[in-house]
Amino acid sequence: MLRKALLVIAAIGMTYGSTALAGYMLYANSEGRSEAGLAALIRFAINPVIAVLIGAFVGLFSKNHPVPVTILGLAPWIVLLLSTPNKPISMSDWVQWLSPILVYLPLAVIAASLISRYRSIVRQANPDSC
Repeated sequence: MLRKALLVIAAIGMTYGSTALAGYMLYANSEGRSEAGLAALIRFAINPVIAVLIGAFVGLFSKNHPVPVTILGLAPWIVLLLSTPNKPISMSDWVQWLSPILVYLPLAVIAASLISRYRSIVRQANPDSC
């Protein structure tokens, strides 16, 4: 239980740390780019990569149940992404507002479960190495 709690805390820290690093890298290399282009880069490239990296990290270090640990590790980040003063009104606004949950969490969960399965297969094939 302590291992899972520490893994959740580490995933939260890595999520915010990688978000800050990505923000700094974008800021440093944003000359000549439009704000819309940077927003699209964040939404469609950087955020999914962060979600997959966190899922892979949790899958690598979790001994069992990597999916709930991944979800708990990404939950504060998702809440931060969803916090906006303008709440959605139409159905398309709701879909766009909920896209971090609908896209990023499944990507992270898939990465965590695949890495965890691969790790368990390797551990069964060679029990001395782990």
